[in-house]
Amino acid sequence: MKPYLLAIMAVLFATLSVLPARAATFTDVPEQHWAKDTIARAVEQGIVQGYPGNRFAPEEHVTVAAFFTMLARTYRIQIPPSQKQALHWADPIYNALAPYHYPYSTLQQQYLSRFERNQYLYRDRPITRYEVAEIIAGADGENYHGDFAVHYLLAKGYASGKAAGQASIQSYQGQSYLTRAEAVAFLEKLKSNGLKQLKVRPQQPSDPQKLPALSGQQFADPKEEKLYTVLFQYPGYFVERYQPGVNSMFRTIQREITPTEQDGDDTQAVLYVHFDDTSELGPDFHGFKNEQDQRLAGLTKIDINDVQNQTAVQIAMDVLRQFGIEPPPQLPATISEMKQGPEDKVLSHNKVRFVITYRQHNSLSIAWQKE
Repeated sequence: MKPYLLAIMAVLFATLSVLPARAATFTDVPEQHWAKDTIARAVEQGIVQGYPGNRFAPEEHVTVAAFFTMLARTYRIQIPPSQKQALHWADPIYNALAPYHYPYSTLQQQYLSRFERNQYLYRDRPITRYEVAEIIAGADGENYHGDFAVHYLLAKGYASGKAAGQASIQSYQGQSYLTRAEAVAFLEKLKSNGLKQLKVRPQQPSDPQKLPALSGQQFADPKEEKLYTVLFQYPGYFVERYQPGVNSMFRTIQREITPTEQDGDDTQAVLYVHFDDTSELGPDFHGFKNEQDQRLAGLTKIDINDVQNQTAVQIAMDVLRQFGIEPPPQLPATISEMKQGPEDKVLSHNKVRFVITYRQHNSLSIAWQKE
């Protein structure tokens, strides 16, 4: 064999043997790392890259722009050349994904500080696992938000909980940030479990009643389970859950803004549901704590942000019923009468006294106590 052919074969052999080895031997990805093989495959396929010094940084948080970039690379989305200078490095990715209408794919807002003029508020922040669930549900042709999006991923087998063997909405830990190792594992599982190509996300919210059933207990907190159950009847509405110690005395019921109203990435708080249980806050909580009343489902008050929103009023009544409190039949009419404010109204029903207080900006509070 001629010398130059031997040289070419030697180079090819070296290339084929070195690339997989380098991808699989990052200095910060030990042999026993749970995602070692997945990381190696993602690097080899060009979905993600390592860092100088042969590092992968598996626990580093993934930004919103970086996740969209990984998603586009996983599905080999064609990135057409831009006709104008990019303002952000991910502009070509966002432009290519724009026809799919995924949540968070149109937001760009640049920091206003003149010292941070090259940083972007929405694209460069870490992405949460909730947001990932909403994007992936959209990639499968559904429009679910919050826990409903997580429910969809779990039912489809696209994700599991962060704790081994616990595939539940609670263990998914939607408010935590996505890591680089989790990102490549998500995307690999997505393709291997049946999502072969990206779909367009519908503009209108999907019906929660069409979600497949999940087995076992999904929430550690029964309050969340009750609110979740109520909102199965209301597509487009979802519960915004808070981490312990941060506004933990209430849960917010939100409404997703559809693309026909704005850009499809915003939400609007419609109800604040207050509880008197603070046991979830732990021993380090130093705020108000009622030692005499530790009822696990102690619903105490509901705030409605817009009294003209009839759906919000109906949700409030259903929440009351879910917690064993029968609202007075005349409650919707009374709320309607209070659109002009500001006089309080008192209703009595089933030995419960309801106080409706007009607040400001077309909002009001409903509180109750036994007579």
